[in-house]
Amino acid sequence: MATPSLPAQLVRTGCFTHGVPGQFTLTEDEASLLFLRGRTGDDPVACLWALDLDTATERLLADPAGLTPSPAAGIGAYATDRAARLVSFALAGGLWTLDAAGAGATLLPAKAPVSDPRPDPAGRHLAYAGAGALRVIGADGTGDRALAAPEGPGIAFGTGEHTDATSADGPRGYWWAPDGSRLLVARVDTTAVPLWHLADPAEPGRPPSALRYAAAGTAHAEVSLWIAGLDGARAEVRLDRSAFAYVVGAGWDGHGPYAVVQSRDQRTVRFLGIDPDSGRTTVLSEQRDARWVHLVPGLPARTAAGALLAHTDAAGTRRLTVDGVPVTPHGLQLRAVLGTTGQDVLFTASEDPAETHLWVLGAGGGIRRLSAEPGVHTGVRRSGSLVHTARGADRPGGRTVVLREGRPAVPVASRAARPVLALRTRHLVLGPRRLRAVLHLPS
Repeated sequence: MATPSLPAQLVRTGCFTHGVPGQFTLTEDEASLLFLRGRTGDDPVACLWALDLDTATERLLADPAGLTPSPAAGIGAYATDRAARLVSFALAGGLWTLDAAGAGATLLPAKAPVSDPRPDPAGRHLAYAGAGALRVIGADGTGDRALAAPEGPGIAFGTGEHTDATSADGPRGYWWAPDGSRLLVARVDTTAVPLWHLADPAEPGRPPSALRYAAAGTAHAEVSLWIAGLDGARAEVRLDRSAFAYVVGAGWDGHGPYAVVQSRDQRTVRFLGIDPDSGRTTVLSEQRDARWVHLVPGLPARTAAGALLAHTDAAGTRRLTVDGVPVTPHGLQLRAVLGTTGQDVLFTASEDPAETHLWVLGAGGGIRRLSAEPGVHTGVRRSGSLVHTARGADRPGGRTVVLREGRPAVPVASRAARPVLALRTRHLVLGPRRLRAVLHLPS
């Protein structure tokens, strides 16, 4: 059999992304890890897996091939309750759930098409978006109903429109309260957005497709936030949309719901606390910049004790701040905040622009680097456990291990294909600005 060419391999493997584990969730007891991964390095269909961290054995939780007749795509995302026991995902327009400690997925009688299903933290209900409405259904499949339905075309509840710009864990359009009694919901109105028509030059006989597109200087989608109760009650969050046109982040933590809003000129960003009963907002912090405020994934945020996490750009360095005080040193460039555990803050930052490393800010205020080898590092932390992923030019798909205090590291297997050509690379530093580059040489 002839050796495939590298371009053909790039297409077949999705540039070596197929078979790579991702979207990691540690269970509450830190005994198992949930993740998505294809069966092979050339299989684009992602399955849901569980890794027993005590025995280092894998278990297949959900395979789209066994759930739908002909899956065109895999499980793109999943969500869990607080314990990571109840798991939900959308597949072929349906709402599926499973018990991570059991076997087999169940199709709930939800109203299709289903997108972005998420259990409440206690695992009693699931919310999902579909046909412009935000709906809720019991974990046992009973009581499906709309909590917020669109008043007309061009309006949708529960979908994000820039609301994930500061999120570290992907796009969202609604957020559960910690007790599961209410939700913070985004409402997006695109009726004023100009309508564009796009024709397909390869199919001149086909009518052009129409879509709403907010070109520079034209009307954009109007985003509002609402508090929705499971009893059907709804209250609008009081936002100054004339001064702050963009809702670039939102969420609900142990201190209540919050929102991040940005002026249209992108020079002012405010972090707002929201009263869940009245919808009134309080300015918790404000950032201004004469040119524009850079949005950092995962910020602003609050620790369990209520300390405000944000960032500041000064003297050529982007620094992490706690209650307005910089806590990272000059020269260490903040990339993203990945999450908080108690008073600890997990974040990524760069001393060398060609590398990104994992760092932790401890309760005492000191910072510590968790990654050592060159490359790009990221991770997920829960209590004393860390899922650590390292990527570099010499390892397509990267390498992931689970680190637990006092226990051996547990690798998470990658099934990414190996390149048919061996990589020979030289890392270079160029010019007076010391720009980083990589020179790829023939093998």
